[in-house]
Amino acid sequence: MAIENPERLAAVGPLDPANGFPLWFEDANGVRLDLGLDSDPLLAPVDLPVPGAPLQFPANFPDEAFYFTAEAELPAGGAGIVGRARVIMALEAAFGAAGEPKPGLNIVFARMRVRIDDVVPGAAYVVTHPYGETDPLAADEDGRVFHTEDFGIVEGNPTGVVLTGRIAPFLQWAADAPPGYLGDGVSERQVTGSPFGTNFVRIVGPGIRQGGGRPDPDAPADMNRIWTDLFTVQGRLARRVGAMPGSATYAVAGGTQLFRVHARSVPGQSLEMVGDGLRIALEGAGGDYVGIASVSTPPGDTALFNVTDAPPTRWPITFSDEVVVETAIHDLDADTLTVAARSSDPSASLTIPALGLTLTSNPQVFPALVATPAVLEVVSDKGGSGRQVVELIGTPTANLGVEAHAFAPATGVATEEVLLDGSGSRGATAFAWTQTTGVSVTLAGANASHARFTPPSADTYGFTLTVQGAGGPKTAAVATVVGPEPGPDVLTFTRAEYRTGRRQFRVEGTVDRIPNEVVARIGAFEIGRTAPDITGAWSIRHELTDADAGNAPVTGAVVEVQSTRGPPLAQQVLIRN
Repeated sequence: MAIENPERLAAVGPLDPANGFPLWFEDANGVRLDLGLDSDPLLAPVDLPVPGAPLQFPANFPDEAFYFTAEAELPAGGAGIVGRARVIMALEAAFGAAGEPKPGLNIVFARMRVRIDDVVPGAAYVVTHPYGETDPLAADEDGRVFHTEDFGIVEGNPTGVVLTGRIAPFLQWAADAPPGYLGDGVSERQVTGSPFGTNFVRIVGPGIRQGGGRPDPDAPADMNRIWTDLFTVQGRLARRVGAMPGSATYAVAGGTQLFRVHARSVPGQSLEMVGDGLRIALEGAGGDYVGIASVSTPPGDTALFNVTDAPPTRWPITFSDEVVVETAIHDLDADTLTVAARSSDPSASLTIPALGLTLTSNPQVFPALVATPAVLEVVSDKGGSGRQVVELIGTPTANLGVEAHAFAPATGVATEEVLLDGSGSRGATAFAWTQTTGVSVTLAGANASHARFTPPSADTYGFTLTVQGAGGPKTAAVATVVGPEPGPDVLTFTRAEYRTGRRQFRVEGTVDRIPNEVVARIGAFEIGRTAPDITGAWSIRHELTDADAGNAPVTGAVVEVQSTRGPPLAQQVLIRN
């Protein structure tokens, strides 16, 4: 069974206004990496649609870029030739849909990829890596393993990978990394950072060391293991941290306007709110920053600056009025809704979009409303909005009392179990099933919402469900017409063979009754089981592992299949290349 990484990234930076990707990602060790977009000799170059032209989103922007990559490469074998194994771990920026750079399609995902070439076709390989261990990965008929896990892919939400990505914490060179980098992106070095302490790659599978890979230090004589602790690592420590505008509202009072802003950034930054003729410093504590500007004329083109960054980073700010919903009361007796709401801008017009209502007074009573949303939203034409939970008042609704509801299949088959379902009953505190017609049967769950019985022969089986509760008891009746026990299934073989090249059994045929289940065995060894399709055709394939081989003889083997009903059917296995 796979070993999955429980660690996740710890934080994500603000979205870069220039391209819509987070400015940085941070792991639990406080390592913060930016996106490798610019020309940097210690980062892999990005592929631009127009090479040499300036980076510009989206016209001249790569379809993929990386915050982090780590890769191990190992010689592999097992198929008589020297192959290659690659294990790639990355935090990648890309685009959804067709993968072309477009606003709103930004994605960031954590990738774990295994690629192994020229190993034994049909054999299974297990890969241990710094972030866990894979399930057994089967090689295809050409001896190739290709396995990819991408987590965090949500179009238009490039920050979601923080919650789901399994590439964390970031790996880095164990020693001598270039200042400001996790590695140089080219040289193979030992690393540190694995949450399991497995700062290596181990691949276990038939004959894989025949390609000349390094022996596993834990089993140096085992030709079914290869191992390396050398990785190429790419990642640059973030040079800018930016800031994330939060709430931005204004208030009008006489001839003065107050512009209030909340923002988030990492601790210790210098943030400013800047507009036409306006520049104020924000106060900060921890990662929170706040400020209020008092002006007589609204500033234009207002922005939040992090002046600690070099050069300073800029995020546009859009201000709205502040809407406060003080009261939202729905009177069920009078069918009225009372709303008290106000805006920080006295000239604002307030509406309730969900109900198509406009507020013209404060408070205001709206008549003839039988039902209302659980949470009421009031929206301003100045951009603000406010929400309030709707309080319900009035005379409690009368209890309808208990109601019985019973269900059973219209038909059944003798000796096959029948389910009686009373879960549709409402307000029930107790259940009791009793038989009214048919050959006497034993009911399992006679005092529960669900009961079961197995009819011994063809008949009409009737039952009454009695439920207790307010206004009860109440009853409901059901009946199932049970037909005679069917005859045995008719099974046929269309194929029973063993492919030596892939070490694979292929057993196929038909069955005359569905639904059904077909099981194939050689002696006590189960090859596999399957359900037939809607035509009754079934197919079972099984690739032998080394562990299987001793239990599943091939030469002279006879495969036996059996369906749900009827005797088994046997056939000699045909050996093919």
